[in-house]
Amino acid sequence: MLRRRESVADKLYRYRGVATVVAVPVVLILLIVLVMPRSAPKMFGGGEVAETLAEEAEGKATRIKAPTGTETYAVVFDAGSTGSRVHIYKFVEDEGEMVLQGDTFDQLKPGLSAYPETPDDAAKSLEPLLKLALKTVPENLQKSTKLKLGATAGLRLLKEGQADAILASVKKYLAASPFQMDDKTGVTILDGTMEGGFAWLTLNYLLGKLGQQESETVAAIDLGGGSVQQAFAISQADAKAAPDGYIIQLAGGPQMYNVYVHSYLGFGLMAGRAAVLDWEDTRAANPCIPNDHAGTYEYGGKTYQLAGSSSGAAFDACSKVVKLVLKLDADCGAPVTECAFNGAWGGGPKRPSAIYVSSYFWDRAVEAGVITESDAITWQLKGADVIKAGDKACGTPLSEMGSAFPLVDSKQLPYLCLDLSFQHTLLTEGFHIPDATPITLVKRVQYKGQEVEAAWPLGAAINLLSDSHRG
Repeated sequence: MLRRRESVADKLYRYRGVATVVAVPVVLILLIVLVMPRSAPKMFGGGEVAETLAEEAEGKATRIKAPTGTETYAVVFDAGSTGSRVHIYKFVEDEGEMVLQGDTFDQLKPGLSAYPETPDDAAKSLEPLLKLALKTVPENLQKSTKLKLGATAGLRLLKEGQADAILASVKKYLAASPFQMDDKTGVTILDGTMEGGFAWLTLNYLLGKLGQQESETVAAIDLGGGSVQQAFAISQADAKAAPDGYIIQLAGGPQMYNVYVHSYLGFGLMAGRAAVLDWEDTRAANPCIPNDHAGTYEYGGKTYQLAGSSSGAAFDACSKVVKLVLKLDADCGAPVTECAFNGAWGGGPKRPSAIYVSSYFWDRAVEAGVITESDAITWQLKGADVIKAGDKACGTPLSEMGSAFPLVDSKQLPYLCLDLSFQHTLLTEGFHIPDATPITLVKRVQYKGQEVEAAWPLGAAINLLSDSHRG
């Protein structure tokens, strides 16, 4: 008997049970996909630095799930050795990425370390900066806005117990504000490695380098008052061969970076002054100080005597003292060509071609007349530019320096020769950057139509806003 041809409708009806079994999970999968949240904003950070700060998010922060246009703020206090600063960062969500839209900034002097015996006064000194944060962040967002204070080299150099007392007072003071501050990690002394890592992260974020190969990123050297940090990305092979304690991993977009970071505590500009003035062979006659000046220099709770040489200050003679202070011949446990100074490994034979230097490098370049445009935010220079300014500073009598260097505070004039000699020797001898190599001085970076300061607090803010850390 011949069967009639089965129609499509008949087949569907005959296999209706099988179709139901297959269709149900497919529909469920589609529903799950539709209701899943969009990917979290792309916040850069990770590795050891980010993991160290993971406690800031634990139990409190959630992954940011904001529609396009949503505003988010972060408040970061930078408590340095010479002053305190505040950054109030404003981010706006744009297609799944948190884009920095603004940085409201202010600073004041002296820093927290100026109150070693009066910790409550140290906390109270932050009042103008806290008021600015309260004025900047909309009232309805203050309770959800994260706040962090990171103290740097200045507090690290105080006597045992003094720094803890200051931090406790500061924590109590800031906790009374409406901002959200982690009880355990909201107020801390930043490890130099974290500070340097955040500075590198900030600079490359603003320059749009994150996500590119390590050879396309830039090196960051940040000169503070108490310490100097150097950071740059190196290859996976070089990272594996590196000595312990120098490499951290940071995630920048889709790229995971091995970043060489080292902080030289005691070799910031203000600490460097103290070391040069205290060098045993120069205490009676220091070639870094004008011959017509005598006085004292206060740093880290100690007093140093100033005594110029009878022949006057001289850039080359001062640089020789700085070389001794840097301990260029100290063994770093690697080939001599890979050593930096003070017994530290310098990051290996392959150094980045693009070098950005900031903080006191910028400030002294402005004051010494190296940077000649008042509205500049970056500036290209070579070692010869610093030598020229240094020769002028060292060869000018103190009585004439005020007119020769009108941008220098009168109290800082006796140290200008020393500062420029220190900076030049640090770069050329300490970090092995030839005089002919172009260096970019950076104060701020042009980022999406705005000028943003290239400092570590932005890197800290990015980590502060994210609870998703890749290690």
